Amino acid sequence: MQSKSHFPIVLSFLFALLFCSISHADPFPTPDIMDYLNAVPGMEAEELDNPPSGYRYILIRYEQPIDHENPMMGTFSQRMVLLHKSVEAPMVLATNGYDISVSTYRYNLTRILDASQLKIEHRYFAESRPDPMDWQYLTIKQAANDHHRIVQAIRPFYTGKWVSRGASKGGMTAMYHRRFFPDDVDATVALVAPLSYGRLDPRYVRFLEQVGTKACRDDLKQYQRNVLERRETMKAYIQTYAAQNGLEFNLPGGLDRVLDLTVGELYFQFFQYGDLAYCDDIPSDTASDQELFNFMLSWGPLTFVTDTGLEQYEAYFYQAITQLGYPRLLTEHLEDLLMYDPNDYSAYVSSWPTERFDYRPMTDIAWFTAVRSENVMMIYGDIDPWTAAAFYMPNSSARGTHTFMVKGGNHGANILTLNWKDKRDAYQMLENWTGVTPQDPPMMLRGFGMDDNAMLEEESMQRRPL
Repeated sequence: MQSKSHFPIVLSFLFALLFCSISHADPFPTPDIMDYLNAVPGMEAEELDNPPSGYRYILIRYEQPIDHENPMMGTFSQRMVLLHKSVEAPMVLATNGYDISVSTYRYNLTRILDASQLKIEHRYFAESRPDPMDWQYLTIKQAANDHHRIVQAIRPFYTGKWVSRGASKGGMTAMYHRRFFPDDVDATVALVAPLSYGRLDPRYVRFLEQVGTKACRDDLKQYQRNVLERRETMKAYIQTYAAQNGLEFNLPGGLDRVLDLTVGELYFQFFQYGDLAYCDDIPSDTASDQELFNFMLSWGPLTFVTDTGLEQYEAYFYQAITQLGYPRLLTEHLEDLLMYDPNDYSAYVSSWPTERFDYRPMTDIAWFTAVRSENVMMIYGDIDPWTAAAFYMPNSSARGTHTFMVKGGNHGANILTLNWKDKRDAYQMLENWTGVTPQDPPMMLRGFGMDDNAMLEEESMQRRPL
């Protein structure tokens, strides 16, 4: 891919400027969205069947520079999905932090605003990977430049306001984009987005020692010990489960390391994705081997350490090791039973990065969010361990910034899980930003505010490393 010409990159910028300059004066009708997209240099658009009612469903691939500071290096193809409502409707720019599904799923924010939606796959994930994979260009600034070029290329077609949104790593990505290009969008909604300070950030351990009730925490710790005390039996269960489901575990250290990593992170993930009501489901000391294993399947990140899982998420772990930072897990109560350290991230990358952790990007992002950010809404759940590293952003009507906290909320906290007063205030912010009166979507699932299909696609509720 590095042999591709950088000429389309230059043309795309000129194209955006040209369209901007004529769109206000040209009396002729707006071109069709497909004609517009396919006229952008380096962009290919394909209209897909079965769009949601009132939408057009479009798959886009866009040639991006591997290195925005040196376009001569070559390009890679970045994948996007556009759900086009109209020229006048708001646009929700979904800055996903991982891969994307090619689907017609609309985020809650898109439904609330009856908006168009542009969902973007992050560089170095799934189909949006350069070849070869040179990790030095996987940085928050390079990704922000990806999003900037996309906005420059597509936004001139639309007249409605643009709001970026993302959950978890997607919310982080949205804030990184705003840091480098604050005027690309009119506002941002960042859900459950952490800002870690370095490798093994200790704030998470302090949070995990206080979240929920002491009885629940003690039961979880004892459960973890019970699993590790039955190590050989649990390894046999994992081996059988892998054979039945076509999974492969070739991690150095074998199933002992697979077990230790899974059990070590289970405590964190229980509160990340669970509910305090689930504390009653924690198996007791007298539970059978099968009951212990079933609970581990439900709450432990076993699939992350399969060969497929390691390949799928290696780009995230590289970012965590070099720029994003990551949590220290609570494992002191397991030290006499562990053979491998769950806090050792070398398990998740094919080779440890040679560069030292760079503290400057997250320090810079923290400063921008606290001091300079405007028109930003953040939402967190108060039992989600990632909230230990929540962005600090003052609530300011002058700046249009506010952080909301969902009581009892986990990593699925979103605008529809807010209490009625906070949701009213959040809706008013959205109306101020877009000029559109928000409306509740017709279907909700319990407190999550999602239907069953949405639960499968909402990135904050998918079992991912972040």
